[in-house]
Amino acid sequence: MDKALIYIVDDDEKIRELMQEILNKNYETMSFESGRAALESFNNRQPEIMLLDIRMPEMDGYEVCKRIRELDPDDNTAIIFITGKDSHDERMQCYHVGCDDYLVKPFDFDELEAKLEKVKRYHQKSQDLLNQQSMAQNIAFQAMTEASQYGIVLQFIKQTFTTNNASQLASAVFQTLAKLNLAGSIQFRTEHQTLSFRSSEQACNPIEEEVFELLKNRGRIFDFQNKTMFNDKHVAILIKDMPVDDEVLYGRLRDILAAVVEGVESRLMDFDRKDTLLVVMDSIRATMSTMETQFRKHEVATVDTMEKLMLKMEQGFQFLDLTDDQESFFMGLIEESMQQLVALYMAGKDIDSQFNEICSKLSACLDNN
Repeated sequence: MDKALIYIVDDDEKIRELMQEILNKNYETMSFESGRAALESFNNRQPEIMLLDIRMPEMDGYEVCKRIRELDPDDNTAIIFITGKDSHDERMQCYHVGCDDYLVKPFDFDELEAKLEKVKRYHQKSQDLLNQQSMAQNIAFQAMTEASQYGIVLQFIKQTFTTNNASQLASAVFQTLAKLNLAGSIQFRTEHQTLSFRSSEQACNPIEEEVFELLKNRGRIFDFQNKTMFNDKHVAILIKDMPVDDEVLYGRLRDILAAVVEGVESRLMDFDRKDTLLVVMDSIRATMSTMETQFRKHEVATVDTMEKLMLKMEQGFQFLDLTDDQESFFMGLIEESMQQLVALYMAGKDIDSQFNEICSKLSACLDNN
């Protein structure tokens, strides 16, 4: 199997040589002392991964990254920035120009290998998903074709009622964003897991997940450059191409997307409540099964006890020298008690049946939702 090609772009010769010495064991490498030299080679042979220093003379890493993304619009080359700063602004700028991940100097080579493997796996999964696609990624709502942007929100809310899980809900959001001519990423944060999507079929890359983490406490709506983050407790939507130059359209889209986020938040809570009810239903069914078993045991034990009692009473009457009326009186008392016990047992069975009927109705309601 051919080794993956890595470009090492750094103006420090010692760093380039050291990286090559380490990486040549598992990768094919090409070394460049400037971004311009790497760009000239890029058209001839495109690498799978580029390790790109940010601080370089003539052309810095940000500019190189922008030009690579112009030459490679499908993001076939993964770009990992090598930076000496670990600041919020630095990370946001890395994300803005389109890199896949970043590495802060000084770093050990185990960390470098881990980053490379992580980015490789992400890009491989992305390529596999793209190769497997046999249908269009976004299904448009026919009813929304001539509708206004606010009508799109109503249609979206209606569609969420038919979704049954986070994946279907994410797909509905992406369809709505496409109708609004917007591109974005979504993150769902539940009690049990965090799910991030950059499309219906593709997960977010590492730096996008970092952006969600950095901005989740920046308020319900947070703007930076031409991007806007919409936050709620369990959902966040990052819009990557807000029309900031059109003040009216920008303001209208902010209102629309805020409503979309609220709709998604509400549906996620419905999923959570449904999951909770399902757990409760399972517990009730288990309890009812145990009760039914106990009822059966109780029925057998009661019948056995009463039969033994009747036998002992009949045997005892022979020694008590009771009259026929006295024997009939005591036997009547016993039979009456037995009838009362049977009535109690049947009442318990009736309660069991009522619980089972309630469980069946709840299950039907959950299935319809």
